[in-house]
Amino acid sequence: MIVYPAIDILDGRVVRMARGDFATVEEVAASPLEAAKRLVAEGAEWLHVVDLDGARTGTPANLHHIRAIANRFTVKLQAGGGIRDFDTAEAFAEAGVTRIVVGTAAIRDKELIGRLVDRHADGMAVAVDARNGMVAARGWTETTNVRAADLARDLALQGVPTLIYTNVSVDGTLQGVDLASTETVARAFGGDLIYSGGVGSVDDVAALGRLKHRGLRGVIIGRAIYMGRFTLSQALAVARAA
Repeated sequence: MIVYPAIDILDGRVVRMARGDFATVEEVAASPLEAAKRLVAEGAEWLHVVDLDGARTGTPANLHHIRAIANRFTVKLQAGGGIRDFDTAEAFAEAGVTRIVVGTAAIRDKELIGRLVDRHADGMAVAVDARNGMVAARGWTETTNVRAADLARDLALQGVPTLIYTNVSVDGTLQGVDLASTETVARAFGGDLIYSGGVGSVDDVAALGRLKHRGLRGVIIGRAIYMGRFTLSQALAVARAA
């Protein structure tokens, strides 16, 4: 299982927030480059980077920070935030992103998803963010009437190789992972799944490892590392043993 330490960028700052609420934003690192430097030094092989400005407005504002990380380090980047058309997806890829992540567009533009699957194959993923089982969109500011499991099933039929699932209700809370809804979405998708939301201890990482038989291949961790609940090195060791 792969650990993806998170770098969430808002107005050029590295931040974390609780339950997708922008009112709870707190700065956790001096700069995206400094955050990446620390995480790479602790053993990160991947980084999960989100342009929160782009996720909220639909227009990425932090691609230069993503490009700077890609140019400075050999670490692989999984990144998104505001990718709602083909040209924006290409801009992320050209910035050095290994795996581009599409969110809101998955609901509103199936043709775009098809083009990205054809163009990037394993170099793309779709983020399915849910609140009470329903898909949240536009940087989690809007809850739709689409069930997360139904969207996961549709994405599998479209050939999407990787799905990133987040339960917004626990994201950033450190209160533990939501195994039940994760297994439901994993069963519906049937492909490679990456989990995000609520990780507060290495026990949570180990618990997610027990869903490998459902296709769980990775976990995104943010606030727990920045708050010192455990180190990235400890999480990597648990993930390797899972």
